Amino acid sequence: MKGSLSPLFSPRSIALVGASASAGKISNVVLKNLLDSSFKVYPVNPKEDEILGARCYPSVSSIPYEIDLALIALPAMLSIRAVEECIRKGVRIVIVTSSGFAESGQNGKILQDGLRDLIGVSGTRLLGPNTMGLMVPSHGLDTLFIPVEKSRRPPAGSIAIISQSGAVAVSFLEKAESFGMGISACIGLGNRVDINENELLEFFADDPNTDCVALYLESFADGRSFVDIARRISKRKPIVVLKAGRTNSGSRAASSHTGALASDSDELVAGALRQAGVIRVYDDEELVDVARVLAYKGKIDGDRVCVVASAGGFGVIASDFVESKEHGVGMNMADLSEETRVRLSKTMPIFSSVNNPVDLTAEVTDLMYEQVLETLQEDPGVDVIMMSLELQPPHVTQGLVDVAARRSSQGRIPIIISAFGGSRTQETLRALESRKIPSYPTIWRAIRAIAALHQRGSYLMKQK
Repeated sequence: MKGSLSPLFSPRSIALVGASASAGKISNVVLKNLLDSSFKVYPVNPKEDEILGARCYPSVSSIPYEIDLALIALPAMLSIRAVEECIRKGVRIVIVTSSGFAESGQNGKILQDGLRDLIGVSGTRLLGPNTMGLMVPSHGLDTLFIPVEKSRRPPAGSIAIISQSGAVAVSFLEKAESFGMGISACIGLGNRVDINENELLEFFADDPNTDCVALYLESFADGRSFVDIARRISKRKPIVVLKAGRTNSGSRAASSHTGALASDSDELVAGALRQAGVIRVYDDEELVDVARVLAYKGKIDGDRVCVVASAGGFGVIASDFVESKEHGVGMNMADLSEETRVRLSKTMPIFSSVNNPVDLTAEVTDLMYEQVLETLQEDPGVDVIMMSLELQPPHVTQGLVDVAARRSSQGRIPIIISAFGGSRTQETLRALESRKIPSYPTIWRAIRAIAALHQRGSYLMKQK
């Protein structure tokens, strides 16, 4: 019977096999990250007595304590023997970070098969090989081999990212950190000798700290099982997938990257994911954008969008994105009720538009934004509001963040925000993110996020 994955995410003790005293080396970076945490960390290197102030052990077996998690930072050939020693020691989970396995050719595949055979007859679990490991901000666990000063880490949050590519995972983390989005965990699959996306998906489905699971995959360890698991989980927790290797060239690149066999028809993959309730995206930016809107807002029950802007041009652009099927999302602009338009006319300047898109003009104030949003949230013909937040008009202040937060928490209709501008706007986007209000630096990204909410709502409605 396979052992629990809990020691992977919350280990009591960690051994780093192949710890290096040379600054800048991968295993030295990992050791530094681990020593900055509160875990019991045991470096293993027979040539060193001490590294970074931590006592070194000549081998895993010489450590006089139980080990929950072992990271092996050795060349592929040497990793096999290290895994054997960890199994004898009774280490619960092993992470093999080195490359040189199936992704490198036939000789590497032989090594990887040997690794699989070792783990298959043991009680030890294995992540990798060819993986960067994982990061769990709430526990301070960070096995990434990229220095923090080169790649700042995001805070704790409610989105889990599972990635078959280390670079895509780091891209996700950096995008999240740039506007203050938190994650519950980030984990690299590598070549999936043992632990794969299906088991991790099951784990995060039951994790109370995770509200949405995002995945980057180049192939499926077991596609049929993935669809079955996703169909069951997506009824209660959103799943977003960036499935690469859609073309022949992409499939060949995936094979040389992680040894993946991405041979299934992409049309078949798309249909299976759609039927399982999975939201599919097509680049790393969209993966982050969609994951956060689903984690924060969950769904919408219809496709009627109301656009609010203080700049007429942005209202026009947003309307095109809403309705266009070729260069947009193919949804509908809400038809505002007569009662709503009358209420808006009493709030807005006489020369502004009370139709959809609602144009507040440059005379807009914080109070006007709030009154207009409240009115629109009470219109039964509106399912979601896209608010183009412009900080440049003279009567607008940073108080708009509080307005957006109040209307998001008190109103019936969800609000998705777009805001353009420089450093001041970036600060505002981070402030909105801290309140878990989905906010984007372009109109297109905001509308695309709304489409994901609609797709999720449509799927859940069909399940009823």
